[in-house]
Amino acid sequence: MGYALLTALCWAFGGFGSSRISRHYGPARANGTRLMIASGVLALILVATGRSLSWTVALLFALSGFLHLTVGDIALFGTYRRLGPRMGVLMVCSLAPPTALIAEWYMLGTRLPPDKLLCAAGILMAVGCAVAPRERAHLSPHELKWGLLCGAVSGIGQGLGAALNRVAFEQNDGIGDWEAAFFRVLAGGAGVWAWVAILTLLGKRPLLRPDELIPHRKIEGHPWVWMGLSVAMGPVLGMMFLMKALASTPSGLVQAALSTLPVMMIPVAWGLDGNRPSLRSMGFGMIAVGLTAWLALM
Repeated sequence: MGYALLTALCWAFGGFGSSRISRHYGPARANGTRLMIASGVLALILVATGRSLSWTVALLFALSGFLHLTVGDIALFGTYRRLGPRMGVLMVCSLAPPTALIAEWYMLGTRLPPDKLLCAAGILMAVGCAVAPRERAHLSPHELKWGLLCGAVSGIGQGLGAALNRVAFEQNDGIGDWEAAFFRVLAGGAGVWAWVAILTLLGKRPLLRPDELIPHRKIEGHPWVWMGLSVAMGPVLGMMFLMKALASTPSGLVQAALSTLPVMMIPVAWGLDGNRPSLRSMGFGMIAVGLTAWLALM
């Protein structure tokens, strides 16, 4: 569980960099580029380690990455656009852990003791209270329907991806974390660019930059500095820690720990962006992290 918390911490910093490059390059270009760069970095590490794995297991990791980084993340951006980031994060935090739990139980027969299930449920409730929107958005039925659908697809995609990771580790015990991370990120990046190509053929403009729509939008710092932060802390170090977590811990518990990500981002946004959190966010955030630490000691 310690590795799951390290993953959330890395992704908190990486998410901050990702938000900056998304504002500069646009979500599709930023996400596809960072995954492509990360695949190159992981390939170099893979060559240096000299480890190998069967193609069957490699395909399982690739499918896991496609479900998480392509299907899950694209759907998450759709939720962000329609329901806002707070509701998007809340839906993923609520759906990914039980999806991973049920999928792993079906595929591997993994059962969790009641005390761990109650602790995981407590984490999700605390995170929900910490990041829940203060007001209800006035949305049309059409936007609400598609926003909820995208949120459900994102949470289920991330949960299924985590469970498939566990299956892959079970089939090839002793696999290196860097190899697993490489195939996951490579498949995710390829899926993102395939989606961009499909939208382009359909006449959409997925590579349009936000500053082409909103002139003179200021982005503090050089975009490649934020790209480096996003790549290093997200799909490289963060993904490696996630592989370490899933190698030894049931995916439902890992996803519950990863649900503390929005809580981890509260102090990061405060320190880097001056976005002071509310007492409610800080209080319930501390409860969520404390429960996660307790779960790790069980």
